[in-house]
Amino acid sequence: MERLYKRGSRACGPQDIEPDTRAAIAAHAEDRSLGDVLANAVACCDTVSTRLYKVGLFSRLKGMADPDPEHRTVALFTDRHLVVAVTRASTGTTVVSARLDGMSLSGRSAVADRYPGQVLVPEDSGISVNAHWSGQPEYGAYYVALGDDADGRDFLDGLRKAVAAAQRS
Repeated sequence: MERLYKRGSRACGPQDIEPDTRAAIAAHAEDRSLGDVLANAVACCDTVSTRLYKVGLFSRLKGMADPDPEHRTVALFTDRHLVVAVTRASTGTTVVSARLDGMSLSGRSAVADRYPGQVLVPEDSGISVNAHWSGQPEYGAYYVALGDDADGRDFLDGLRKAVAAAQRS
């Protein structure tokens, strides 16, 4: 199945994050008692996702279509937490976080893993993160958009190493 989004990532420092997004991340971290995640960030990645498919009438009517032609994902991790902020024109910025020592990473969709060979999953370059996400009562999956470029791959490689290190300690 073909790609639904064109994604491009760039490595960044916390100071490079757009001010509104940086403020949302800081507020989330304070609310969740995560410490100063911006100052303690090991790696940070800013990804722009541009929709490649045309939204169909049925999808629009059912509310299943992505309403935004483009959105931005900022992901950063410390030695203990992954923080993800997604900014969309339709909804503003949403921030979620999870502990590294309680997560697993899967390059595929959790649904596709549950029903192998039965579900067609579009090709993509991000990562499905299974964890107990902030504000959620149960363990669940969250898809972190990353580009299939050097910066996106470097961030993902660093995240995998950080998760493994957190689980060992």
